[in-house]
Amino acid sequence: MAEKMKILVVGCGSIGKRHLRVLTERRQVQIAACEVRREVFPEIQAIGEEIAIFDNLKEALAWQPQIAIVAVPNQFHHTVGLECLRAGVHLLCEKPLADTVEHAERLVAAARQARLVLAVGFSERYRPSIQYLENLAGSGQMGNLLGGRAMVGTYNTLLCATTDYRREQIGSLLLDYTHEFDFLRAIFGEVKDVYCVGHNLGRRKLLQVNPTLAVTVLRYESGAIVSVHMDYLQHPQRRSLEVIGEELTAELDLQTDTMKIYDWKQDGYRVLTFDPVRNERIRAEHEDVIEAVRKGTRPRVTGEDALKVQMVAEEAIRQLTFR
Repeated sequence: MAEKMKILVVGCGSIGKRHLRVLTERRQVQIAACEVRREVFPEIQAIGEEIAIFDNLKEALAWQPQIAIVAVPNQFHHTVGLECLRAGVHLLCEKPLADTVEHAERLVAAARQARLVLAVGFSERYRPSIQYLENLAGSGQMGNLLGGRAMVGTYNTLLCATTDYRREQIGSLLLDYTHEFDFLRAIFGEVKDVYCVGHNLGRRKLLQVNPTLAVTVLRYESGAIVSVHMDYLQHPQRRSLEVIGEELTAELDLQTDTMKIYDWKQDGYRVLTFDPVRNERIRAEHEDVIEAVRKGTRPRVTGEDALKVQMVAEEAIRQLTFR
């Protein structure tokens, strides 16, 4: 019987606990959690009595995990990630890779030097509807990609957060929603120009971050132009994506995972429906990084990929801050 792989989850807020719950379904892994807040220990133990719990990273790494899943607040990704990589541990880091481009570059360089896997948790890339759209665009069936629109309007990331770091971090909205920048890159390629504006309108005190709304216009190297609307003001979970090609146009409602495809050769549109279950995406993400560690395959989203996304987000934040 093959030896069980050891997987450590660092940071047990809402996302970390989700990783733990999904990992408990795997028989061929041993699981540990690292969490500095001891009051969270009973919640971790309720997920699975077999989960080893540590209150500091040094002791957790002495447990000798093969993979660490980093789910701490954004500003700690690089310090926690570097400590794991220096201990010889492969990494699955929640998005964004770091809070700044400089910190992301350090993580990528450390993983490359140590020849360790650095995967990044852009879980939307494991959503079947996004994968379908990537393949549709990449196959050439849509014709030349002309542009598109992405919109996300939800404050659930604030409501379920266990720390207040988002309120203190300029541009936290753009870092929370780097999913959009990531899957747009998978569809349209590399970004050439970034323009971003935002504001702090809205009366809900719970949602007062800087900004509460941001609109980013991206011009890609192909010439395609995409607008990305992000806010913390609308009804939770409103989210959509439109990709416009010369031959086909696709509209995806990410709340219902329903896609409309318009074809120049036909009247009307056809409708495709996908499975929106979130835990399936987390399972696929885990399988991806485990395969990368065991077989040397390339993770769906690497540290290098996430660094390019980080560059787009940081430029958007810079414009919000200084223009």
